[in-house]
Amino acid sequence: MKVLQVSTHVNMGGIGNYILSLSKALKGKSVSSIVASSGGDLEAEFKRHGIELMWLDIKTKSEISPKVLKSIIQLCRIINNEDVDVLHAHTRVSQVVCFFASRITGVPYVTTCHGFFKKRLRKIFDTWGSMAIAISDAVKTHLKEDLGVNEKRIKLVYSGVDVDAFSKECSINEINKMKESLGLKGGPIVGTIGRLSPVKGQRFLLEAMVSVISEVEDAKVIIVGDGPEEKALKNLAKSLGIECAVHFFASSPGTYKFLSVMDIFAFPSKNEGLGIALLEAMASGKACIASSIGGISDIIKDGSNGILTEVGDIDAISNAIIYLLRDPELRMKMGENARTLVKERFSLNSMADNIIQLYKKITGEDHASQ
Repeated sequence: MKVLQVSTHVNMGGIGNYILSLSKALKGKSVSSIVASSGGDLEAEFKRHGIELMWLDIKTKSEISPKVLKSIIQLCRIINNEDVDVLHAHTRVSQVVCFFASRITGVPYVTTCHGFFKKRLRKIFDTWGSMAIAISDAVKTHLKEDLGVNEKRIKLVYSGVDVDAFSKECSINEINKMKESLGLKGGPIVGTIGRLSPVKGQRFLLEAMVSVISEVEDAKVIIVGDGPEEKALKNLAKSLGIECAVHFFASSPGTYKFLSVMDIFAFPSKNEGLGIALLEAMASGKACIASSIGGISDIIKDGSNGILTEVGDIDAISNAIIYLLRDPELRMKMGENARTLVKERFSLNSMADNIIQLYKKITGEDHASQ
């Protein structure tokens, strides 16, 4: 079976990491996976793992852009030249492109819905494919109740992470060396990873850290990511008088090194389908504080494997951080519970198996093998 993953981009972040992880897992299960996109900063990682990339001039946020028509023609050419069996769309625009390419070529397609959508072009065209993969219960409910997708066409497949890659235990000496390599000195570290965008809520973490630092003077925060909010967040840290305790790092495929030095992982998003970065932090055994929103409630059980706060509740975030910093045993217990949950419900292997079964279903392979 040959699968063509289609995305607007392959940048670092939820969608890019999802496609990379899925492609690697498919390859390990003898399913050929090609990725067509307008490129991105994860290209080197795809190539390093032997995953073929193809250029598609699809870099637009508009579903009615002239680039969409051009991309449909390009995609049809790729489908015919590569003898593709199934298309897999990952972004709003790629859903539209796959809709028309599927109609022209007869090759079926599925979509993964990584978050929440507005109807827009979907009022006219049904762009969900033969099956729509929802990455969380919240996204499944959204597709069914807000967008009117028939429940029979929705398959809940939780996003998965490579648990083994994030479960390595580091010695104190190794952690100290990593801290040194990142220019960090003593003191507990609260961290977050994600695109620097208003929806990710990093400003809430910075505002909460003012109270944290007043209680735990040597506490620090690291923010890993790139995006349009970088300058605003740096200015905010300065205006709050905590810039010396805040460290910004660019996005990197190797998130493990950042997670390894964190004592607490914070995920203060305003909206979230599920959160790959949160799953990775949990797989790393970190105590996590996250917003009680979207798919996050599927994975964080408040008080057991993490702490949930209302979106933008600065006092609740700061109190949760201080509470955990003062109780190392509780941090460790929550981290262990978090890792156990990810192993049981959010493994990359399980995600890949479920998606392969979906591919077989829509291409008829499951019947042919019976």
